[in-house]
Amino acid sequence: MNEEISVGVVGMGKMGIMHAGILNNLNGVSVKAVADTQKLITHFIENQLTGINAYDNYEEMLSKEDLDVVYITTPTSLHPRVAVNCVNNGIPFFVEKPLGINTESCAPLLELLQETYVTNMIGYSKRFVSTFKMAKQIIDNKELGEMIYFNSTMYVSQLFSRGRGWRYDKGISGGGVLNTLGTHLIDLLLWFFGDYSYVQGGTKRYYSSDVEDFAHAYIAFNSGIEGTIDTSWSVRNYRLPEIKIEVHCSRGMFVVTDDYIKIFTDADNAWKEYYKQDFVSGVDFDLGGPEYTMEDKHMVECVKKNVKTDLDVFEGFAVQKVIEEIYKTASNKAEMGVNTHDY
Repeated sequence: MNEEISVGVVGMGKMGIMHAGILNNLNGVSVKAVADTQKLITHFIENQLTGINAYDNYEEMLSKEDLDVVYITTPTSLHPRVAVNCVNNGIPFFVEKPLGINTESCAPLLELLQETYVTNMIGYSKRFVSTFKMAKQIIDNKELGEMIYFNSTMYVSQLFSRGRGWRYDKGISGGGVLNTLGTHLIDLLLWFFGDYSYVQGGTKRYYSSDVEDFAHAYIAFNSGIEGTIDTSWSVRNYRLPEIKIEVHCSRGMFVVTDDYIKIFTDADNAWKEYYKQDFVSGVDFDLGGPEYTMEDKHMVECVKKNVKTDLDVFEGFAVQKVIEEIYKTASNKAEMGVNTHDY
């Protein structure tokens, strides 16, 4: 591999632009090619940016360019297909969350990776947030004893009228708030608590005609802890997406969000509070949040060393299984005549 890491980006929407900006500011990394079906975007790149080749067909980009890694930031339905093409070309890839629209669409990619593995990663960036990393350490070290019960939410004030675009089209997005925003929360819960044993969900449409705007689930884990998930993009007073997880344990409890972690211990009968500014987690270049830079640096380092990442697509597939089970149980309730507006 060359000393400089050459990157290709498929899909130049918000996330593609953000990752391209971060990667171009990392030492020894350069975005060499991008692909997007919107000719307005590719023409702009060709005319305004030097050193970057633009394609309207990502397969052509993969065949013509000498790339060390490809970032996949397309609409969700295309994620597995582009990733399969990367594997067939022997190119490591990073794919934005979620992995796909359902487990069936993702299965061929996982089967291929079991035969022909390339370094890969899925973009569950919340694992790189300092407060959530501290929560994971508390759980792993059993600092508060046995885990008993949790409540978790993820909300944002995004949709209060009919949504427009691919994210509100079930065939392209795979679902509504649960298969977009809610995937971050589910990934954190699987990271914290391990494999799940049971899940029962319900969903509700209000502003959207094709996908859910609200989702709720009860989930139990093999580790013994169980609790609730609640997510919506139609809750007021959340300018930015916010995760909150409250975990009750045998010797205390903690509450963790993107911005803080608060820990109560029975022994001290007191709370300790840590805010994100208390952690030394700054980055040289911040575009969208330090967690995005940290995840991109991790991907690049793993590509350089030709090793697995801490967060590959198999873990992304585990998230898809939980989501699919929530949709399935919500649908079953509707068929049984339960008074709910199910997905």
